[in-house]
Amino acid sequence: MARLFLRAVAPVFTIWMLAPATATAADPPREMRDLVRMSQSELEALYLVAPAAPIPSGFLPGRAIKSPGSRLTVANSRATHLVWQGKIFRYDGTMINRVFFGGRAIPAQVYHAESLIDGQPSLILDYSGSRLWPDVRDEVREVAPGLYLGVMYKGGEQKMYFALDARK
Repeated sequence: MARLFLRAVAPVFTIWMLAPATATAADPPREMRDLVRMSQSELEALYLVAPAAPIPSGFLPGRAIKSPGSRLTVANSRATHLVWQGKIFRYDGTMINRVFFGGRAIPAQVYHAESLIDGQPSLILDYSGSRLWPDVRDEVREVAPGLYLGVMYKGGEQKMYFALDARK
């Protein structure tokens, strides 16, 4: 029975995982999937002109954007979503990541400060008090109403982008 299911699902899953890129910087992002499909240079250009995100509250679904613009970006984002689903912002100025099966892991302090990229204001998620990620810092800006683009740094070096959606 399991083999029959896999034979039926595998072709659909493969097509879904390798969906072609569609968004460009000229076509402003409306959804997280638009950001996932952008190149490194498009994401950077978008981030540089965006204002600092306001401090949200509650759960914001998210998508990881590793190796932007590569053939595997969309597939990596979908696979990572199985482990990391987004961020939960609390009223006490903290945030915690939502992981598989609704779990919570790796808290951070939330505040506004200068971006490491351009010195302009950004929403900062500071993990320095965390045991697991003391050298990680996220910066977040609002690229469309309720749609946020984040940059993750580890040891001061940019590692990846991520998207958050405050409208869901």
